[in-house]
Amino acid sequence: MNTNIPRSVRFLRLRKGWPQRMLGAVAGVSREMISRMERGELSGMTLGSIEQIARALGASVSLQIRWHGEQLDRLMDAAHAAIQQSVAELLNGLGWIVRVEVSFNHYGDRGRVDIVAFHPALRILLVIEIKSALGDLQETLGRLDVKVRLGRQVARDLGWNDVAAVIPVLVIGDSRVARRTVAAHAALFAPFSLRGRLALAWLRRPTSTPTGLLWFANRPDSHLATTPRAQRASRRPDSYVA
Repeated sequence: MNTNIPRSVRFLRLRKGWPQRMLGAVAGVSREMISRMERGELSGMTLGSIEQIARALGASVSLQIRWHGEQLDRLMDAAHAAIQQSVAELLNGLGWIVRVEVSFNHYGDRGRVDIVAFHPALRILLVIEIKSALGDLQETLGRLDVKVRLGRQVARDLGWNDVAAVIPVLVIGDSRVARRTVAAHAALFAPFSLRGRLALAWLRRPTSTPTGLLWFANRPDSHLATTPRAQRASRRPDSYVA
């Protein structure tokens, strides 16, 4: 594994003037683990143990996956943009007023909303988060909660006044991993009361006020890792899969 963890741990430990035993005691691990880490013998160590040691040194751990150099980042960005465009086109075609990449900065909360969409007749605002792949669920859902909470202010900034309801929407790039993740964390995703085809049907005829919408969308990299259902969908004009 190509990582700066061994050198960094040793450097920060010596900077504090700690022997390996002291760092182990503060981090709640053995001196032998500290020694192995500094020699670069990370095999068998859990991410939790590495994070404990980093925190004891006043540092943090950033774990990244690399694939063909920087191509993975470009591929994920392209997947995100493609899903974002298809969602925006879908909503435009259904009569929603759509804005993409909407920035906000209110009372210390700042960021961007992937898509906001407004139904002028029903005064419903959709705050839409696009995830080509699911990462940290708590962070994803927490950030979406913040955006929903600020939804009415974001709408006012766009000239959309008197919003009656703000609904969170999560659109996820379809894959076996994504579906399993959602299924395995049912409690976290429980607020998204309409999913798949039911969510898409509601967008066409919004006759109620759901607590949230969720559906899986086909990704442009679907040939790499998706369900057979998504692969079939990629060959159809309709890029959405339930």
